[in-house]
Amino acid sequence: MYPFRLKPIYDKTIWANDRLTTMRHEAQTGCGTCWEISAHPHAQNKIINGDYAGKTLQELLDEKEQEMLGEVPRQRLLRLAFLDAADNLSIQVHPDDVYAHEHEHDEGKTESWYILEADEGATLVAGTTIADKDVLYQAVQENTVEQYVRRIPVKAGDFVCIDAGMLHALGKGILALEIGENSNTTYRFYDYNRKDANGNPRPLHIQKSFDVADFALICTPVHSPLEKVQETKEKMLVEREEFCVKLVDIHASYEVIMDHTKFYCVSNVGQDAEIICDGMHIPFLYTESIFVPAACKDFTILGDTRVLLSYVK
Repeated sequence: MYPFRLKPIYDKTIWANDRLTTMRHEAQTGCGTCWEISAHPHAQNKIINGDYAGKTLQELLDEKEQEMLGEVPRQRLLRLAFLDAADNLSIQVHPDDVYAHEHEHDEGKTESWYILEADEGATLVAGTTIADKDVLYQAVQENTVEQYVRRIPVKAGDFVCIDAGMLHALGKGILALEIGENSNTTYRFYDYNRKDANGNPRPLHIQKSFDVADFALICTPVHSPLEKVQETKEKMLVEREEFCVKLVDIHASYEVIMDHTKFYCVSNVGQDAEIICDGMHIPFLYTESIFVPAACKDFTILGDTRVLLSYVK
């Protein structure tokens, strides 16, 4: 086993920017979401390097689950995707595992966002200013939801964790990497009265949203300003049951010692770099995320860059 480079999967959205596709020199436009690491039925990334090139992550999980995941249960695989927003995303909420298993045949979804780029004055929605369900239900009827959402200013380098049950929405002018549970279940709570391409309002999921929402939830961003790297430093951004994310500012090189009990998702959010593993030289480009199977040997990242190491304990 070796670190897998993966072919991104782009999805068109009503709120899309072209920031990500432009920097990647992709011809596609209007793609607000790009799945980077996924074995979810909605999107299954293909490996593009080495002996397993052409296989999907899902196919290798079927063939070599323990080598891929170590001691991590399959349902706890992570999912990584970019969100590239020219306009505000709908205000939405995700269910927890219990509700998702019962109603959607999917996993619940706690997720997190690392902000790669943000326009001046950019904000995101995370939580509400009140916890009263009756007031918020009335706000839905009266189209005044925006009065009660908690808006958080963000800049490049910020990180936020969004619990299942928290109302949230990425704001316009933000490019973010989403790291979260392996789920594609989203309930749309409010959509700014937007129309789809056919001029129809996009469907809302009000009852399910109120079933799963916890309006008392709040979050606090973790700030990690982008600075010139003088020495390699580590910083734990979040450490919880669903996933852990460690930020590493790398100067020259950084070695990852594998214990073979877990996989890693390694995301380059700084500058182009390179991975060395068992004699293999693997390009590691800015905005790229690489899946490292549990059975992989120790590897080294070469360069002056910032990476995110995501894993499940």
